[in-house]
Amino acid sequence: MANLFPEYTPWSGLLSLAGMMACLASAAIIVAVSHNNTITSWRVQPAVLLAIFSGASSILFASALHTGVAVRFWLSASNGTPLTQLHYIWDHGRGFGLIPALRAGSKARTVALLATAAYIMQFLASPLLQRSTYQAIRNEVSHETMSMDVATRIPDGWFGPRDAQNGGLLEFQNGLAELQHWWQKDPISTQDRTGYRCNGTCHSRVHGAGFRYECWTVQQQLDLSTPQTDNNTVFLVGLLVTQNGTDDPFLRLRTKYLSDVDSNCMGTIQAETCYLWPATVEYPITIQNTTASLRGNELLNMTVVSSYSSQGDLPDNASGGVPAGPLVSLRNFVFNIVTGNITKLYDADLNKTSYTGSGNLADIFFVPSDLNQDPSPSMCRLKFKPPTQYVLTVMYEFMFRWSLAAGKGNETQTFTAQRTASELVYQADPAFLAVSLGAMACGIVLGVALIWNWWLLGRPVSLSPLETAAALGRPILEDQPHATIDQILVEARDIPSEAPPLRRMTGNTSSGKLGRVNSDEKRVHVTETVE
Repeated sequence: MANLFPEYTPWSGLLSLAGMMACLASAAIIVAVSHNNTITSWRVQPAVLLAIFSGASSILFASALHTGVAVRFWLSASNGTPLTQLHYIWDHGRGFGLIPALRAGSKARTVALLATAAYIMQFLASPLLQRSTYQAIRNEVSHETMSMDVATRIPDGWFGPRDAQNGGLLEFQNGLAELQHWWQKDPISTQDRTGYRCNGTCHSRVHGAGFRYECWTVQQQLDLSTPQTDNNTVFLVGLLVTQNGTDDPFLRLRTKYLSDVDSNCMGTIQAETCYLWPATVEYPITIQNTTASLRGNELLNMTVVSSYSSQGDLPDNASGGVPAGPLVSLRNFVFNIVTGNITKLYDADLNKTSYTGSGNLADIFFVPSDLNQDPSPSMCRLKFKPPTQYVLTVMYEFMFRWSLAAGKGNETQTFTAQRTASELVYQADPAFLAVSLGAMACGIVLGVALIWNWWLLGRPVSLSPLETAAALGRPILEDQPHATIDQILVEARDIPSEAPPLRRMTGNTSSGKLGRVNSDEKRVHVTETVE
């Protein structure tokens, strides 16, 4: 019999599968393109776009699944599949229908497994896809040319004239403000010059007025268990501007500290002496936005660019009104901050050794008993941390602040800085991306498996109740119009489908006629439908 229906192509299902593939490709492109891009470069976040494509893929998946189930239903119906299996093919394992579908028969089982697997893949794809991209901090490193006003030498008299009586300063024309800033821990602001600003963190070195130094150490022993050694120094920081013969004047730094005590209360005193000469050094600086700071751990190993001497530092040039040199000024400003002389004191009534003297610096470097690991008895547990590095670092900090103040508007340096800028960027996670795309691809493949062999149908199909009732109508459906699906399946579980072979089906949908083959009478009945 001639085929009255045109060749059938389920365009809605195929286009839905094609749309799912487009969503898969778009998601992969978004994750790949956004990798290492800054957050500000995307007006719409990749996560939002992924959510949109994931939602669109879910909608297309529902359409493709509906088409695939319809195709499997009618392919099975055309082969005389029992009504029980047709019902579970239509249900395709939804909800609690999976177990009955697995028991119903091979065709119902196949559809249920394919549909359930497709549901699972589609469900997993969305959260995995969201995990495929995340935000991270990236440090961008570049080299920037910057400028800063820094004096390489402090000229004589910049701090003020010398005092003839004590060799110190008679006035405080400059330098005192920077001392106050240091004491109050004020940051070094660079915003008064445009070249000072760094958008991020810039590391560099600049030449500035400082000093070079040489140090050496000797050891002394001190018995702490007897009052005979009272008034011996156990902690000392002293500063003196002096000169050896015809040598250039220098600032002598002397420190002493009780470094350890043995089990016999015999203490070891480290006596350090450092000579300091004026010099131009390379300060290790860090600039963050408009704030400059020194990298303290590098201060004691700075490169000395050049040394110089100053007439204002000569010990015999201390007459009133003479411009003060950098060493005299440095000693004058830091003397009361970093100096101190602490002696040992034995209390016979308490049978305990302690320390006494002027200044608070010793309290800062004293090691409390609970942190003192020496084997000394409790009566002589006395110990200090070394102060020399701290004193040198403080003086370098003063000199750097003074270099900035003295060079402001007078001595501009241009230098190259290594700039590190932290940016918030998108990062792709290849593992989550691969798994999510794999899950989406599996859902597409399972959808194709359900639609496969659609060309055997020969006409458009759906799961409309009107279509299925016309093709599968039986007296049981007419005799029990109010029966539940379970009651119908009990009565009809072994009844084969009466759907006709679809390529040989008679009737004309355009004329309003539906054809149905009666398997008992082996002839075609044509039922006139109401127009």
